[in-house]
Amino acid sequence: MKCPLCNTEMRIKSSEYVKNKGELFNRMVFTCRNKKCKNYQKDVKTTYTPLKVVEDSNAEDKEVEGA
Repeated sequence: MKCPLCNTEMRIKSSEYVKNKGELFNRMVFTCRNKKCKNYQKDVKTTYTPLKVVEDSNAEDKEVEGA
């Protein structure tokens, strides 16, 4: 995904799973990495990708420390 001002490929600033109305999404925030651009290090675009949750009987069920 490119910055709308300078056309430089942006980087992912953050990525996390979010839930909205019972649906699960991956939210990614993109920022411009061009130091000469007015959008440099600003949140330029946020995308929400829907995720499908499926049962997997082969997945290991491990407890996460500190959770």
